[in-house]
Amino acid sequence: MKKITQILGLGILFLFVTTLSLSAQKCKYAYNKIDPLTGEETKGTTFRPIYYCQMSFNKIGETYYVEMAIGYQGNIRDIIQKGDPVIFKLSNGEIVTITSQDEYIPMAYASTAAITTRYKAQYDIDSTILQKIAANPPIFFRMNIGSKVEQKEISAKDGKKISEAARCILQ
Repeated sequence: MKKITQILGLGILFLFVTTLSLSAQKCKYAYNKIDPLTGEETKGTTFRPIYYCQMSFNKIGETYYVEMAIGYQGNIRDIIQKGDPVIFKLSNGEIVTITSQDEYIPMAYASTAAITTRYKAQYDIDSTILQKIAANPPIFFRMNIGSKVEQKEISAKDGKKISEAARCILQ
């Protein structure tokens, strides 16, 4: 009887550990390394809230920031001003806002097919906003680029990816 109890106990423990490992989130990082100079952990996750914009949540030590790479067809001259917002509406109805860290000037590239304008900007974010995004997937996105306002509804699938990226960067 004692052996049966031990075997049952081990079986239950095995099922519990297996269930935990299967339900654990697998994080994919664009990079995850230790800074050779400071010894701080640096990592980043990447996603696309809209097709012409790639965003990443980044962490250096205990500091977080968002980096955005935005591309347009044509020669766009609007400047992202310091403090320009990016606003997310979350699935629970809450609105969260992040703001640009500096002024960002576009770079235009000419090819035989077209002219492309690209922006690369960084935005301030903290762990509180990341936790809100991780708990409630974004459903709407709005950003200012100078006088332009870009906005788009975010699909449930893409919102889930953004929430997972926020969860991963917080780990």
